Amino acid sequence: MKLLDSKWALAGLCAVVGLLGTTVSASVVARNVVVKVMERTGDKLFEKALEYPATLDTVPKIKATTPLIITFDSQTVNDTSLALDQALVSFQHVDTKNEVALPARAVKSTDSYKMDVSRKNFRLHFSSAPGVYNVALVLGSFKQGGLFYDLGNVEMVAPKSTKAKKPVAVYGPKPEIHHRFAEPQKMPNILVSLFFTGLVVVPFIGLLAGWAHLGVNADKLQMEPIGSVIFMGLIAAYITLAISYWIGVKLFPTLTYALVLALPTYLIGQYALSKRIEKHI
Repeated sequence: MKLLDSKWALAGLCAVVGLLGTTVSASVVARNVVVKVMERTGDKLFEKALEYPATLDTVPKIKATTPLIITFDSQTVNDTSLALDQALVSFQHVDTKNEVALPARAVKSTDSYKMDVSRKNFRLHFSSAPGVYNVALVLGSFKQGGLFYDLGNVEMVAPKSTKAKKPVAVYGPKPEIHHRFAEPQKMPNILVSLFFTGLVVVPFIGLLAGWAHLGVNADKLQMEPIGSVIFMGLIAAYITLAISYWIGVKLFPTLTYALVLALPTYLIGQYALSKRIEKHI
């Protein structure tokens, strides 16, 4: 059932219920009405059984942590069970006269109706408007008429807010904004940075030393100058690409450029070596 928050919708429903009650010979009867206030642990703080038209003789206090539960049976004057077309519990603030209607759902296992003020409903409807509320059952059947049963009063108790709201200046000077910038990270000694920077050059020096040990030289590059120059240029491009990656080029662009250089480097290297072997033979 849809929750009705408008007092006009509730008033219209009451008018229809009253009209049905006057035009149909039979009427709706509420039996075994029980009003309970429960702890979340299941303990009962208040319980009262009512029979129409009796009302509550005390005013129970309801909190968000102690839900209000109302159960009742719907019957005809012949004491036969009746399925209602509309079952609401009306809450009307005694002082402001504002109304809230919560639906009562059918419980098939017990052939009865039940309404409970959950924590969500309490915060939504009653936390901002605490006080004494008049509670009534608003029942309606298209065939059997309707019933408006005044159950009595309950008190909705909202917790007091401990946070005092600070006045906000809409016009005029605003409060000063205090901002603290992040402190710079503590850096190591400059000698440590220079030492590890020098370690980067060690592999290159080792490469040159290895070439010298193997006797690598450029004396016979003139045997195939064009292919050799292109091959060495591609090798230099690889070195430049490695330096660019170390400086700041991202990984995936670096791999893309390396794949582009791979095939021509392989083909030119094969061409230059084959020419040198032919001239050597």
